[in-house]
Amino acid sequence: MKLITAIAILGSLVLLSGCYDSPTYPETQGYDGFIELGWESYGAGNYSIALEYFLDAVDADPSQPEGYVGAGWATIYLPDYWRITDEYFYMAIQQQAGYYPLGEYSESQVQDTMWTVFECIHPDLPTSVLDPILEQTADSGIVWVGEQIEAIVGDADLPYRFQPLQSGPIACFTVTNGYTTVPAAVDSIMDGWIYITVPQSMLEVGGEDYYTWIGVDEQNNYTYRVFDQSGSPSGQSMLDAMAGSVMIQDIRGENGDPLLGVASAFALDIVDGDYSFGDGTIYSQYESLDNMQVKGTGAALAFAMQYFRFAWFTCLSEGQGTGLDPTSPTFVTDLMLVIESMISS
Repeated sequence: MKLITAIAILGSLVLLSGCYDSPTYPETQGYDGFIELGWESYGAGNYSIALEYFLDAVDADPSQPEGYVGAGWATIYLPDYWRITDEYFYMAIQQQAGYYPLGEYSESQVQDTMWTVFECIHPDLPTSVLDPILEQTADSGIVWVGEQIEAIVGDADLPYRFQPLQSGPIACFTVTNGYTTVPAAVDSIMDGWIYITVPQSMLEVGGEDYYTWIGVDEQNNYTYRVFDQSGSPSGQSMLDAMAGSVMIQDIRGENGDPLLGVASAFALDIVDGDYSFGDGTIYSQYESLDNMQVKGTGAALAFAMQYFRFAWFTCLSEGQGTGLDPTSPTFVTDLMLVIESMISS
């Protein structure tokens, strides 16, 4: 799994690393001066000094985003500060957008009798077939319902879709059935719908076998992130902070927040599909990072957590991995190669 972690990412970044001689600084003053000095130190590989200058900029004007962006990127190269890197990027995004748009929510929803909360979208179970079965739930019982469905699809996984309670879902990995305790992998998220594939569970109810996927009265739990675009968030500092947020989750490995990383990658792509690090700023030359690499890193985060279907969806969102077959025995290996290609592009 570590083949596609931060080492690969950072190897693709263009830095003046290893050049630790002291640069000649211009005589600049105030907030802008601290920002300029910070990036010059960053470009020279003096990340601790860069961090000091960026924090001086924050002290000079805490309402501006540039100091937080610089501090976040500087701490990416300072492991002792990784625990607070997210906070710098959070502040950069909030200060530029006016609010933090990547909210996280943990929710539960309960399946209703007619399966409208979690909608089954299996081609062999259209409403004309499924509804007459579900309508008999009260009279015939859940065991009978499960038997009728199992007779049609066997032990196949069933695809479902649902809408979370908050609008704008952008990243979600699993949905866990609280009754069966079986997790369902998230396949994709489109137009406010979360698409999942649910394995069959067989339980014993009253001495009888009960076949279920997401049946009536079964509570399902999930955590997801949204991208709130109500305020039309934009700006280079926000984009660079989102990109940095993706990178730090990957670098931190098991201590990172992969859901935040993936959400940041998708949000960045929504705002600017042609993203390039530092575009139009004084620091654009210090990293070589574009939207494809950021999305590749997002896919790597999902892959490292073994959420392979969502990793594939992340690749597909950039037109990559279109020829992969999830039923192939080489799917995981093939997916890894696609992700590596995106990262090194």
